[in-house]
Amino acid sequence: MTGSTRLSVIPAQHRSRVHHTTGHLTARIMDQGPDGARVGLLSTHALLLAGDDVRIAVDVAPGAWLDVVETTGTIAYGGAKPSSWTVDANVGDGAVLTWAGKPFVVSDEIATHRSTRIRLHGTGKVLMQEKVVLGRAGQTGGDVSTALEASDDTGPVQVEHLDLNLQARRMPGVFGNLRSMDTVTALGWTPEPPCEPAAGTTGPGETYFPLDRSGAVLRWMGIGRFRDQLCDLTFNAWREDAMRGYRHQRTERNRTHADKPAPRTEESARSPISTS
Repeated sequence: MTGSTRLSVIPAQHRSRVHHTTGHLTARIMDQGPDGARVGLLSTHALLLAGDDVRIAVDVAPGAWLDVVETTGTIAYGGAKPSSWTVDANVGDGAVLTWAGKPFVVSDEIATHRSTRIRLHGTGKVLMQEKVVLGRAGQTGGDVSTALEASDDTGPVQVEHLDLNLQARRMPGVFGNLRSMDTVTALGWTPEPPCEPAAGTTGPGETYFPLDRSGAVLRWMGIGRFRDQLCDLTFNAWREDAMRGYRHQRTERNRTHADKPAPRTEESARSPISTS
């Protein structure tokens, strides 16, 4: 049985400390600084086969940033046993996690489940993009369900469960003959799309949802494979916005730290001795 892929980042004085454990996926550092890193995820063998249980645990320490890049898309291949893909992320105070997902393609004759659990602390922020495609070329796609459970120090921020099995998505008002869904989720702040969402020509198009708590979702659904013009643009804009806020926050913290008076030592605390 293949274990979990584990990835963590901790700020350091000169270069951040990145630790990873290989499971179904392995990590490669693409860029690295004192506060964080950009890391690519690569599969160690064919994914996602029937019966596979892929687990990815991510920990972003307080004050760190982590940009996760999926280097290729994933195909959930058909088979008798169900498969699953689970992400469990912990994001510390003042930290930022960004994750640009590649297409997740659901083949015929498979039941697969995608699950994401996120725990935010303090002023931590998360930005994730998820692309789901029903069926390979000439297919309609099997059963797929997705779940997102995000919470902060106060309680739930977003809880969503989508059951897109064959029978459910044929029901009126669910998914019909649509093939693709692209979702960009921001948690920890509420950004707006860089331009107005538009009605789709092959489906309902793009919809923007500001959350009741601190967060926002932009979702596109359509027949074609990611013909939307806004989701990728929005992810890039929101990632820059999150990192701009992160850099400002780090600058303010460093300035506050620099303005603090140096602690008095025993030597400096002694009164000067006057002589005559």
